[in-house]
Amino acid sequence: MKVEVFLSKGITKINVNDYKPLMKMNFNGKKADPKFIKMREEKINIDETSEGIILSKDLGVKEHVIGLGEKAFGTERRRTRTVMYNTDSFGYGYGTDPLYVSIPFFISVRDGLPSGLLVNNASSIVFDIGVEDYGKIKIEIPENGSEFYIIDGKTIEEIVEKLSFLTGKPFKIPGWALGHMISRYSYFPSEKIIKVVDEYRKFLPVEAVFLDVDYMDRYKNFTWSESFGKPEKLLKEMHKRNVKVITIVDPSIPVNQKYGPFMRGLGNYCDDENGNIYIDSMWPGRCAFPDFLNQKARAWWSDEIKRWIKKYRIDGIWLDMNEPTRIVDDKGVPLDPDAIHTKDDGTRVKHSLIHNAYPLFEAKATYDAGVKFILSRSGFIGIQRYAAIWSGDSVSSWEDMRLQIPLLTGLSISGVPYVGCDIGGFSGHSDAELIARYYQMAAFFPIMRNHKIKGGNDQEIYVLPDKFRGMIQRAVRMRYAFMPYLKELAKEAHEKGHPMIRPLCYEFQGDENTYMIDDEYMVGKDVLYAPIVEKGRTSRDVYLPKGKWYDPWKKESMEGGKWITSDNEMPLFIRSLKGKERILEALSEIRLDSNS
Repeated sequence: MKVEVFLSKGITKINVNDYKPLMKMNFNGKKADPKFIKMREEKINIDETSEGIILSKDLGVKEHVIGLGEKAFGTERRRTRTVMYNTDSFGYGYGTDPLYVSIPFFISVRDGLPSGLLVNNASSIVFDIGVEDYGKIKIEIPENGSEFYIIDGKTIEEIVEKLSFLTGKPFKIPGWALGHMISRYSYFPSEKIIKVVDEYRKFLPVEAVFLDVDYMDRYKNFTWSESFGKPEKLLKEMHKRNVKVITIVDPSIPVNQKYGPFMRGLGNYCDDENGNIYIDSMWPGRCAFPDFLNQKARAWWSDEIKRWIKKYRIDGIWLDMNEPTRIVDDKGVPLDPDAIHTKDDGTRVKHSLIHNAYPLFEAKATYDAGVKFILSRSGFIGIQRYAAIWSGDSVSSWEDMRLQIPLLTGLSISGVPYVGCDIGGFSGHSDAELIARYYQMAAFFPIMRNHKIKGGNDQEIYVLPDKFRGMIQRAVRMRYAFMPYLKELAKEAHEKGHPMIRPLCYEFQGDENTYMIDDEYMVGKDVLYAPIVEKGRTSRDVYLPKGKWYDPWKKESMEGGKWITSDNEMPLFIRSLKGKERILEALSEIRLDSNS
């Protein structure tokens, strides 16, 4: 086994057996003695087995492990064994694994000092955090080579900054994408969409509406169903209202000689082992799948996207089913691992070895078409350069709502700052109280979008009883009061890679209490939010870390480092916030005891 080590500015690169990763990191280090990694306090070892490579390190009895991207667990990832393999996880719940996004990166905090570990490999990787061996972290890679990065720093934030330096800074999100957006599978036809938006706007601002697959002609990308209505009229009416339109696009191209995109894409699809076009089932039926690992294929896809957004003045693209997923027995499962990709250098590689990177290169090809806002269901290291992420097909339940906080803050501190969920829950029944509390829970999530499945109940604000309608209005008004602050955080994310929402331990890494708190989150450095996430509750216990905190609802200051009980509808606590006076003035107009 050949192990090479390189050092640069607190980052250690380890390459095993001359591995050539898909992702090129922003790293230029000097070669060092491989013994360097074994001299580290956590005692790193790399072993070669008949099944691949195993990297292991000591796990201290009080060591904390956070990150690992999109995982359906609490903030603390100790005692979990998870897989990195993007999967359509419809109706997931606590402990479901894997999910849609694979970010093979974690931060461990040992004796007060953090370090990060990134695995630059797009195959199916297993992270065992003290399950098989109580005192070990084991990372299993099913290849005979891999690339790793160890990132050192004094704070968790410094680790995240260096991660962003390595993998690329987040794209510059447009301001409107931080506002309230609506969606459904599916609003249909176009005349109904106009009415839905107008009814919504009587109570809430609407920045954008998402169009799900029913706008298409038989689920074919870049088409409109005749029964949907005139797209030109819809776009005109929406833009007249200053509402953006975002259309869904899937990575599946129906094999049809009369379908222009398929014919123009010939030569740019994945192959089977015999060199024929790989064909499998998706919404339109038998489909080919673009080979996004190939620059020629990405250029073709970019041209199709350019043609689409230019012709109809589409404002954004929603990338779905891009794990990538195929349909087998009416269920979404990962693409056949034996499908073949052809890289730019002509090398042919099985899909199983690059699976997690597929949505990354799809997002890049879409972004390169000039799309200003992309929302993607799936992703990999570096997805933050091109797209925001939402947490996929969740369930309408109180348990799912609580889970969204550690799931999305874990993704945020893994380098992906623009995140959100399906407010109200995607599948199942959501009663009015759950919808209202969902809005309040997600009040500061970077992406705020209400979305629901076919056959699910209506979640629109105008159908809800006035009590819960008022709760939603107050949540959205609170968000808009903080909009200048959120835009500053988005700018900070774009420039430095900092997460917009964070687990408490990100800011208070020396406070042992914060690693086990999953129902509160920080919004930037200065805002702590503790939404009520239990049915029927009107108060809750809140942990305030050390420092001075201000309750804007009761206009009271208090010392932290303790638990308090808050009976505020939306428990909110502020430190020394830039623009604090303007925000407090806006908050003072929101009366929590009324339908304001």
